[in-house]
Amino acid sequence: MTDEDFAARLRAVERAVTDSDAAVADLSEAAVVHDRLDEIEADLADLAERLDALDATVQSLHGYVGEIDHVNERVERRADAARAAVERLEDERRRTPRDDTERAHDTTGQPARRTPDTDRERPESDELPADLEAAVADSERPADGDDDASLFDRVRESL
Repeated sequence: MTDEDFAARLRAVERAVTDSDAAVADLSEAAVVHDRLDEIEADLADLAERLDALDATVQSLHGYVGEIDHVNERVERRADAARAAVERLEDERRRTPRDDTERAHDTTGQPARRTPDTDRERPESDELPADLEAAVADSERPADGDDDASLFDRVRESL
């Protein structure tokens, strides 16, 4: 078999294998491109997984922010209630001494007869009335199920 016959048969085999008249040397570039495409597909799959994980984290953070907003609203309502209780007690305290002095003198200017209500002792100025102490204690006590520390820990863990 001559070199020319051998070369012709080799070309025929290459055509049969590649289904084209392209040289086998040209196919190496296609193999490189195919390998690169496989790598890109794998990278894309990894990025899709990471994107799904990030999306889940963002959704959970939205939930935590909503929960924090809800807690803030509850705290604000309790603070408003405590402030209203304090203002009510201060108003009562301001009115009570004036009422006592008005009761102490009748319309003729003569001292009025003392009643058990006027004889009661006033708390010292730095003492809190029992109603106010109860309101403050209620506002400082965390509601059942509130665990802000664990909430922040869960947010930190999700990141």
